[in-house]
Amino acid sequence: MYPQDNATFGIDLQFFYGNSILVSPVTDENVTSVSIYLPKDRFYDFRTFEPVDGKGAFVSLDNVDFATIPLHIRGGAVLPLRENGTMTTTELRKENFELVIAPGVDGQASGSLYIDDGVSVSPQTTTSVTFKYANGSLDVKGEFGFDAGVKIARVIILDAQSAPKQVAVGNNAVTFNHNATSGVLTVEVDMPLTSGFEMHLTQ
Repeated sequence: MYPQDNATFGIDLQFFYGNSILVSPVTDENVTSVSIYLPKDRFYDFRTFEPVDGKGAFVSLDNVDFATIPLHIRGGAVLPLRENGTMTTTELRKENFELVIAPGVDGQASGSLYIDDGVSVSPQTTTSVTFKYANGSLDVKGEFGFDAGVKIARVIILDAQSAPKQVAVGNNAVTFNHNATSGVLTVEVDMPLTSGFEMHLTQ
């Protein structure tokens, strides 16, 4: 992911899951800390959504419990995540999505989502969606051939420095909550995954 950073070449215990999730497992037995390398970029703690600015150096994570794997979201990503976890993929497909927007240092983010029936070898219909966020606006568009029967329930924007005056989906104002301590803005959009939409923040 960072071919220009020579310090990453010899690292074999950290890895990216896709383009956006940095996985930094604890690999030593009976140890609750790990030294991880963060390239010079914006990251977010996956559990707390706290922004972390990598300095191109190693940092120590302490008090990592035995049931936790340290994860960081790379800045610039829009992650479509299921609202809830389930015990089977059949049940998981019934869960709505929430979009986590993790802006990069330029304030922008993008991502994508592909859905089919999860069973057919050659699906007859599919849905392919792109997400682009910039300047307080989210654009969701794509081809919606497969109706998954689920919605995008909410949009979660990280590192939101202040609460907007209003958030609108299309021409309709929607409910939102801004946590001034964490900087997390949660917007309830409740949009079915059958067509695109636009969301705008008014400051």
